[in-house]
Amino acid sequence: MVKYVVTDPCYLLNDELWSKCCKHVRDWAKFNELVEKCLYMRTGYPAYVCETGFGDWTNRLYGENVTQPEFFADSGMVCVCRLTPHLEEHLQNTYQTDCFIGAAVFEASENIEVKFNRDDIQWTVVEIKDKETGNFIKSMDPMTDDDEDE
Repeated sequence: MVKYVVTDPCYLLNDELWSKCCKHVRDWAKFNELVEKCLYMRTGYPAYVCETGFGDWTNRLYGENVTQPEFFADSGMVCVCRLTPHLEEHLQNTYQTDCFIGAAVFEASENIEVKFNRDDIQWTVVEIKDKETGNFIKSMDPMTDDDEDE
């Protein structure tokens, strides 16, 4: 099993890389592509990036093998990538904690499929399928998830 992280990519990139990416914020496609490349450079593995549609948010993962469910975004983006020891060290050093609360963590095989559902332009639903086990992990979807407070 491999560890993955779901969070805002700004937490995973150092300030220099993030600043370079932000120069292209007016063109989401180019911005997303550049952030994916920077995450690949940091981890050595593919990364998946999408804007949230909502801006800043807090969200939660549901499914098997989710070890830390809550994540949030400050830059209006969300990403899924391998949680390498290098990224874990970066999060610990930057945020001075063993358990960075802004990042969701799950375990899956090396063969995952990541989709970002943007049916509601004001929200992004993260959908992850482990192609080897068939397990499915999904973030909260305000269109279908019940609000316990109502």
